[in-house]
Amino acid sequence: MSKALVTTLTTLAGVVLTAPASAVEPPRPAAPVADEDWGAESSPLMHPARAVRYWTAGKQAKASTAELPEIRLQPVMGAGRRSVPTSKRITPGGDANGYARVRRPYTGAATSRITGRLFYVNASGRDDSCSASVVRSAAELLVVTAAHCVYGVPPGSATGQWHTNFAFVPAYDGRADTVRQREPYGRWGARRAWKPDGYTGLSGGDWNSPYDIALIEVGKKNDRTLQDAVGAFTPMLNEGGRHTITTTGYPGIAGRTPYDGRDQLWCLGHTEPAGGLMEIGGLQSSGLRATSSGGRMETHNCHLFKGHSGGPWLLKDTHDLVGVLSAGTEDGIEVGYSVATALNAEGYGAIVAHADPRGVYDALSVKAAGPRRAVKRGGTATVTATVTMRGLMSAAQVPVTFTLPEGTSLTSVHGAPCKRTSRQATCTIAAVRPGRPVRLTARVRVGRGAGRSPRVTAHVDSTRLDPSPSDNTSAVRLPTR
Repeated sequence: MSKALVTTLTTLAGVVLTAPASAVEPPRPAAPVADEDWGAESSPLMHPARAVRYWTAGKQAKASTAELPEIRLQPVMGAGRRSVPTSKRITPGGDANGYARVRRPYTGAATSRITGRLFYVNASGRDDSCSASVVRSAAELLVVTAAHCVYGVPPGSATGQWHTNFAFVPAYDGRADTVRQREPYGRWGARRAWKPDGYTGLSGGDWNSPYDIALIEVGKKNDRTLQDAVGAFTPMLNEGGRHTITTTGYPGIAGRTPYDGRDQLWCLGHTEPAGGLMEIGGLQSSGLRATSSGGRMETHNCHLFKGHSGGPWLLKDTHDLVGVLSAGTEDGIEVGYSVATALNAEGYGAIVAHADPRGVYDALSVKAAGPRRAVKRGGTATVTATVTMRGLMSAAQVPVTFTLPEGTSLTSVHGAPCKRTSRQATCTIAAVRPGRPVRLTARVRVGRGAGRSPRVTAHVDSTRLDPSPSDNTSAVRLPTR
């Protein structure tokens, strides 16, 4: 297929479907969000049962697949048409795009049953689909996907509109003979969707942006939550960067097996901060550096296709969710690759604060401890800083700072890579996960001019998601003799 990937938001017919007033459930009371102006927008309330009824087997089979916002690379003179070069394919059994089939049944592994196909009626009235996955939450009802899978700008309109009739089918198998095999956990209709208010859906603006991420709340099924039925990925707060990831989804190109939306495919890749000269929606952009803008990461090992939009990017060894597929290059281009939106504080943090107000996420804390006995002046003491994450989310690249008073100095710090001067060290912990504290150890020399009880401080950085920032700083005094 040589057709360039362009978003469905530019090829839709301007029809909007809305639920009738009688079909909309009354709003439920919710705990207040700490910052109501924190950059998130929600869809109108929807009726889960309506979406469940709408998405019959026939409609699922005929649904199109949402196209990825396109990255148009600068032309390569004399380049042949290929996708991922052989030297860059690292997926066992992977094809020319890096894809390999997931082993059936999809209920057999956590990554494949937590991932599913998301069906919806797009903002122009066409049956469409993306990929999505269940993300850990207090509500146990949240699905994460790309923002362009929930919101779009129909042709002729200057403003965006919400898609409707969302139905999530975990472990969807489009080649199964029976409904029970095709939908082993059933279909879960949506109540509401959220996106960052930085995502407008306008071409040349925020396609392939740090805000192309969304959450959908589904209704319960027989008083059971979605998370209880299939499990969930633990979200990891991160700014993009370098990871080894796996990604699973449902690419859909009509008439091209296994790229027809009926198979679950996966790919293994190495990521790096997204950047470089490219065109987005026909406009040149210098890209957004994930290490500074906190938005995007890319892989050159996987050329992911439309329909895979919103599919999870997971750390290979721990299955922490670090991003969702956001953009890709056109089919067949020599340097085909893919871009994901990271679960950063500005995008994912903003929407989860509204979608799951009872959830505790970035609850980092630090506890400093020192020797019980007095330290002889001219000697050394060991100070530890134990960093803990409470709640539902992991965090990557966590900065921790040791600060020492006059008369003391650092001789060494262990437990994470650090940059240090004589009286301060800034260390970066690769990851902190719930229930798995990380300990840093500093050796402190107590000079002869130190006071009677010098104070050593440890501080861990967190975001506005942290409900108790008072425990981000801890100090210990070193009694001297």
